[in-house]
Amino acid sequence: MSKKQDFINFIEDELMSKIDTNEIPEGVKVYWDAFKGKKEEDKPLFTDTGKMILGYMQEHVSDMPIAKAKDIGEGLFISSRKVSGSIRKLVTEGYVEKIGQDPVVYELTEKGKAANINE
Repeated sequence: MSKKQDFINFIEDELMSKIDTNEIPEGVKVYWDAFKGKKEEDKPLFTDTGKMILGYMQEHVSDMPIAKAKDIGEGLFISSRKVSGSIRKLVTEGYVEKIGQDPVVYELTEKGKAANINE
């Protein structure tokens, strides 16, 4: 569950349940509904680039257990900048671990190794 969804659940369960919803101004209700937006399950688990990166790392985990964005980009024929931008979500979601600073290298976590990118 995302941090946003955790926040929404907390507000609805802990705060909204304790107040009279008729006392909430209409503008606040409209803003709250817009903030909630789409449900998390409506979003795909991985972006297209995220799938490519995760698949590439899963495929090459034995011969390349850690990799720089540049190496992944070269293997996928995309820019290292695109890899760096897309891999952030994989790191945030726990599929990939960022190791070191200079140079930054990435490693699949157990969750990343077990992930099914075809879902």
